[in-house]
Amino acid sequence: MTSFDFIARLWNGYAKKMISAILERKYSNRDLALIFVLLLLLALLLSYAVAWSPVLPFDAKSYEELQEQASPLFDWLMSAVSALGEVAIALMLTVLAMLTFALRRQWLEAVFMLATTSSVLLAFVLKELIHRTRPFPLNQNATGILQTINEYSYPSGHVLFFVVFFGLFAYLAWKNFRGRARVIIIAICGALIVLIGPSRIFLGAHWASDVLGSYIIGTILLLVLILAYKWAIHRKYHDYS
Repeated sequence: MTSFDFIARLWNGYAKKMISAILERKYSNRDLALIFVLLLLLALLLSYAVAWSPVLPFDAKSYEELQEQASPLFDWLMSAVSALGEVAIALMLTVLAMLTFALRRQWLEAVFMLATTSSVLLAFVLKELIHRTRPFPLNQNATGILQTINEYSYPSGHVLFFVVFFGLFAYLAWKNFRGRARVIIIAICGALIVLIGPSRIFLGAHWASDVLGSYIIGTILLLVLILAYKWAIHRKYHDYS
C-alpha cells in the first residue's frame, strides 16, 4: 500500500463519513447518542492500548510504507501541512478565523472558533495521562528532518487541532457562507484534515495509532462544539421570538 493509497483509504473511511454526518440536517437523538458511545469506546480502547504498548502492530508498518514514497515533492507537502499545526501558525489561523466572522458581525461564530483552542488543552492533558514516548524523540528521522520534540506522543496535538479547528470552520462556512467561497473553504479544510495524519507519521513525529486516536478524539470534541453551537443558535432565535 502506497502513501497515496493510505490517504485515499483515510478519506474514504473517515473524512467523507465525518463530513457527511456533520452536514446531515436530520438525525435522531438515539443515533447521535450511539455515535458518541461508539467513538468514546474506541477512544478509550485505543488509549488503553497505547498506554500499555510502546508500539502497536500496524505502527511501524504504516511508517515504513509512507517512507517508501519519500520524494522532494511529497516531503515538501507533508512538511508544509504539518507546519500549519505549529503553535504560532495555529494561533494566527485561529485569530484570522475569528476575524473572518467578526468582520461579518457574527460574534457567536467568532467565539466558537476561539473555543477550538480547547483541543490544545485536551491534547496536553491526555499526553500527561498516557505518557507515550515519541517514535523518534530528539533524533533525525528517515527523511533527514531533525526532531526536537520533548513531549509525549499520544494523542497528536496537530491532528487534534486540525480536526477540531478546520472541522468547525468548514461547518460554520457551510452554515453561513454561500456560493464558491463555501465550496472552496470546505474543500480546503477537508483536504487538510485528511493530510495532517499521514504527514505526522511520515515526519516521524507520531505513530499511526497516535494519529488514529487523535482523529477519533478530535471528532468527539468537534461534535460537542457543533452541538453547543446549534444549541446557542436555537437559544438566540428563541430569545428573539
